[in-house]
Amino acid sequence: MASVEFSDLVTKLRDGGDSFTSADYRRHYRTLSAIEDGPAVRIALMGNITFDLLLPFLTVKCAQIGWQAKTRVGPFAQYFQDLGAAGFRDFAPELIFLHLSLPLLRPEAISRFAELSTAERHELRDGIISEVENWVRLALAASDATLLVSNFPQPGRMAAGIADWAAEYGETEFYLDLNLDLIRRMKPHHRVQIVDVAGAVTRIGADRAADARLLHIAKTDWTDQMMAEIGGEIARHVIAAKGGARKCLVLDLDNTLWGGVLGEDGPAGVKVGQGDPVGEAYLAFQNRVRALKQLGILLAACSKNNPAEVEELFRVRTDMPLQWQDFSATAIGWNAKHVGLTVIADQLNIGLDALVFMDDNPAEIAQMRDALPMVESVLLSGDPSGFVAILDRMPSFEKSRILQEDIQKAGHYAQEASRAAMQATIADPQDYLASLGIIVRLWVATLADLPRLHQMFTKTNQFNVTTPRYSLGELEAMIASRSKRVIVAATQDRFGDMGTIAAYVLTILDDALEIDSFLMSCRAMGRGIETALMNDIKTFALGRESWKAIGATFIATARNQPAAPLFSEQGFTQSAPEDDGKIVYRLNRDDIEIVETPWISVIGA
Repeated sequence: MASVEFSDLVTKLRDGGDSFTSADYRRHYRTLSAIEDGPAVRIALMGNITFDLLLPFLTVKCAQIGWQAKTRVGPFAQYFQDLGAAGFRDFAPELIFLHLSLPLLRPEAISRFAELSTAERHELRDGIISEVENWVRLALAASDATLLVSNFPQPGRMAAGIADWAAEYGETEFYLDLNLDLIRRMKPHHRVQIVDVAGAVTRIGADRAADARLLHIAKTDWTDQMMAEIGGEIARHVIAAKGGARKCLVLDLDNTLWGGVLGEDGPAGVKVGQGDPVGEAYLAFQNRVRALKQLGILLAACSKNNPAEVEELFRVRTDMPLQWQDFSATAIGWNAKHVGLTVIADQLNIGLDALVFMDDNPAEIAQMRDALPMVESVLLSGDPSGFVAILDRMPSFEKSRILQEDIQKAGHYAQEASRAAMQATIADPQDYLASLGIIVRLWVATLADLPRLHQMFTKTNQFNVTTPRYSLGELEAMIASRSKRVIVAATQDRFGDMGTIAAYVLTILDDALEIDSFLMSCRAMGRGIETALMNDIKTFALGRESWKAIGATFIATARNQPAAPLFSEQGFTQSAPEDDGKIVYRLNRDDIEIVETPWISVIGA
């Protein structure tokens, strides 16, 4: 648990947004450095520049997203050697940021680029990529950390001026090719993410991002503005690496999704669409919101409006990018909006801390922050043409990869509504389960399963017996280990494919099996699937005579009570006194019984 002091400071820093001066960053950095508590993330910085000036900006940006950054700066330009250093191993970073400045990495070639032949330019590109690849290979072997590798910004102006575009492999083409090659080489590595330093320079402008004097004085040419941008960019990667993305965007309607007030202007009178500057601004915002849905972010609406009038608007305004079916949950009425968000969280079966709320009314935002501080509440203020930029600046929805389960997420909620409708017509629960035609497919995890496994381990709260937040590197090591068995489960029924919904990890001992972790998506609960998975564990345990028992542990959290009875219901007995919410269980070999689930067809591992 984070300390109150850190929590209070996080709220203050979030309210500051992007308005901090350089002095503000350094002042808050000193305050954060004195705080011991708070959820920590360990970040190692390596490369051929001086990183010390970056630390205040990185630390504050991480605090704004709720993480206390603990940093280690490697020796200057010793990014290969430092991977084997005792200090690096003792620090045990969760993320490693590598940045290489090309003017310092290849000073002669970069300074006389115009004199290089086409072949020499290709050789330069290949040499740079090879150096990065070699470092990545060694870093992956030396650490379980997620690697954040920066790309390469091109100069603000090319040596050949406007003639560069027509040159044989000119600077523009060289840098585009270099960064494209970097993407292609890094993409196969699940534990590597590209930090878009080139994009940061573009957003700021080359003249404001770099100061040539600093390069000679301090071995970094980043200005304070650039360091704030880089700190924010790394913080986005922290969210992705730690699985901290929020799950749902909740939107007000009037003057948020359209211009005007529905109750006064009517469906035809609200502004959204082509032909009007205000309408086009709301059209652009709706398109940007709709894009989030395609990335697996759930959409919900919370508005003080007449529900019938809202539904009529969506029936009539088929020209809008967002339609009624795009919202996985709604709370339309005259209750306070913080009540509506509680209803939405219940409808979606997710925590309030998984919600982002956007509204154009400062009073509503203030009330939401007071009533539900765990919700990220964002004010859409000013000209609606700036709403897209407000959304784009938010790091809250960052993911390292978009998975098929993400793309299908909204569809899964629609499937669940269909299941609930059918269940209401069938009195006997067993008849209902039998009617679903459930198929569960189990397999031994491979590296291809890493992104989804990591997502489940960082996001699953309710049906999760121990709630470990394993990193990509830790899961990768488990998959490769002979002493671990990692099983993944997917399911489907008559209403559709639910995708990968569960996983468990076994530790293989000489005389027993230990259930390290057992988790299942909340959308799969209530169907007996956990029993089918436990049957698989029991069957595996019976396969070797030397295994005399199965051990397991349940560690209580504020949200995993649905998983509390799992082991007792499956025949395990408590083997030690409960200790601060931790219960240790054991199932002796002679007591193992398979609990039949005839309504589930299992394709085993």
